[in-house]
Amino acid sequence: MIPSPFAVPRRVVPRWRSLALTIEAGELSVPSPVSEKYEQPTLVPSLIDKLGEWRVNPSIITAGELLEAALVEGIESEAVAAARFLISPSSTATLPVRRLAGLALKRAGKIEDIPEGLQVHDSADKAIWRARARAYSTNPLAWVELSLHDVISGKRAAARRSMQVALQLAPDSRHVLRSAARLFLHLHEPEFAHDILLRSARTPTDPWLMSAEMSIAELAQRQARFFGQGRALINSGTLRPRQATELASALGTLELVAGGRKKARDFFRESLVNPTGNSLAQAEWASPFFGTELVPERRLTSSNDGGEATALHLLREKKVEGVTEACERWSASEPYSIRPFEVSSGMAAASGKYAEALTVAQKGLLIRPNAPWLLNNRAFALIHLGRMKEAEHSLRGIIKSEEPTWFVSEANRGLLAMRRGDHASGVMHYRAAIEGFREQHRVQHVAIAQTFLAREAAIAGLPEAKALLKEARDSRSKAALTDDSVLIEAEAAVAKPQIVPAPSTGSAAALQSLPRSNANTQ
Repeated sequence: MIPSPFAVPRRVVPRWRSLALTIEAGELSVPSPVSEKYEQPTLVPSLIDKLGEWRVNPSIITAGELLEAALVEGIESEAVAAARFLISPSSTATLPVRRLAGLALKRAGKIEDIPEGLQVHDSADKAIWRARARAYSTNPLAWVELSLHDVISGKRAAARRSMQVALQLAPDSRHVLRSAARLFLHLHEPEFAHDILLRSARTPTDPWLMSAEMSIAELAQRQARFFGQGRALINSGTLRPRQATELASALGTLELVAGGRKKARDFFRESLVNPTGNSLAQAEWASPFFGTELVPERRLTSSNDGGEATALHLLREKKVEGVTEACERWSASEPYSIRPFEVSSGMAAASGKYAEALTVAQKGLLIRPNAPWLLNNRAFALIHLGRMKEAEHSLRGIIKSEEPTWFVSEANRGLLAMRRGDHASGVMHYRAAIEGFREQHRVQHVAIAQTFLAREAAIAGLPEAKALLKEARDSRSKAALTDDSVLIEAEAAVAKPQIVPAPSTGSAAALQSLPRSNANTQ
């Protein structure tokens, strides 16, 4: 059994990427209201200080600090001279600093000043950022970047230490706060991630931080503190669309979970005026719950950060071609995340591409060796490849819990036992999965597990196969599942069990039939 990406609740948690990509996405500029009186940006005190230090003592250090402050505040025009200084032929600035200088010139409309061949989007090498963090130990942005490289490398303790330094240096920086919250979610510490946002004096007035607080509060099983303030801010109409997108998306998600479909739809529409890749993917994930397309297709093709949204769209439309490429783009934007590997390996397994599914799952497990979804996907692929001992070992790595992943693993233990000829044990495991899903009110998971039990029973020629097939058919009708490929396979096996071979196509129904599932399942 392969879990569906639509069965895993998605939340608008902050994306954490290189500083250059984050700035380019417009996630760090000051949330300027629409009204005319705010059209001209006001220099914040910290930027004024950096500007003064640069003018009194022009150097690589003062130029770099002014440049980063201007980029974060979205007032790149104030750092044009510093950027030119940093990319001048005589400058000894490191490559990441030169790239940021190029980005500032680009955003300030000074493209002609950018040296030919200078890439302004690429992530910097870890060694360069480590050297920068040591050289400029009071620069929080360098520590955040170093933390990102550490977590991508699997060095979680080092990533934590670097981020804690950044938090001490800049406890109210939006980039530091969003990056820290995402890191501690990655480290399975949602309560601490939420506390970081609650402690900041900036969160109650910053739409990007309010969005993160609402989304992470649910993962921490807490009440969202700023739901009312966030809703009032969106309803006031004073935020520009790019500044409002993730806040509106988070509000829409909370309304959807609470059953307020009309309000949720309105918030999602607001989030799509000028979406980030994050809010685009959230709307694509939510579309099945409204029975309509929330995301115009042109949005998917025009977004530079639309890998996840495209993958979800293709899966929902049952167009598996292109999902692998979309997941690769998604992984490139979130290189520390296992979610692209979960989706891609599940899609491959569901399509009968078991060798590909195994390869992708193994790559994801390099990032997080104990990830239960990936262990399940790997086991499912291995069973169909006839590598039973390896599949058994993979399933042993899943810790027993009340999470849906455990009951998915029970279904896969049932599949493993049935393929080994231990039919009694196989039925027992499938029944345990079905009862577990039923207790959690996961009606679609119940129906899918029953379908695969019926298929395996029919292939094995068990006398109860017809009764199991009827149970599965009734459950699928109640769950409104539409893909009957596995059901048809089971019916054929019941009709002619002695000549029907083991199935060569995976659990397409498991992956493709769940877009209408309930949202409360991550």
